[in-house]
Amino acid sequence: MTEETNNSSFAVAITPEFKEDGTWDGSVSAHIEEDVHTDLTSEEITQIRTVCGMMAACLPLMEQDEDFLEYVKGYFFEQYQTLIDAIEAEDEENNKPNFTKDGNVFKLDFSTKTHGSA
Repeated sequence: MTEETNNSSFAVAITPEFKEDGTWDGSVSAHIEEDVHTDLTSEEITQIRTVCGMMAACLPLMEQDEDFLEYVKGYFFEQYQTLIDAIEAEDEENNKPNFTKDGNVFKLDFSTKTHGSA
C-alpha cells in the first residue's frame, strides 16, 4: 500500500491542437495545472507558479526565436539521449506485428505492451 502525501504539485500541461477534420495540426498549447495544499506559503506558491509560467513561455519563444529553439533542442538531445534511445527502441518493439501467419491461419499475440488504458 502506498502512502499518500498532501504535498502540493504543479505541472505544465501540453495540449495538442487539432484541425476541423480531427487531425493534429502540429502545434501545441501549454497551461499550468496545480494541486495546492497547506505545505507552501503564498510566496512559495508564487515562485513555483513563476517557474511553471517560464517553462510554458518557452513554447512561443521557440516559435519566435530559431536560435533559442536550436539551443533547447541541442540541450535536450545532449542531456536525454539515453531516454530518447530507450523510447525509440520501445517504439520499434511495439511496431512489430503482433501476429504470425501459418498458411491461412493467423495467430494473434496479446502480450504486447500498451501505454495508458487498454
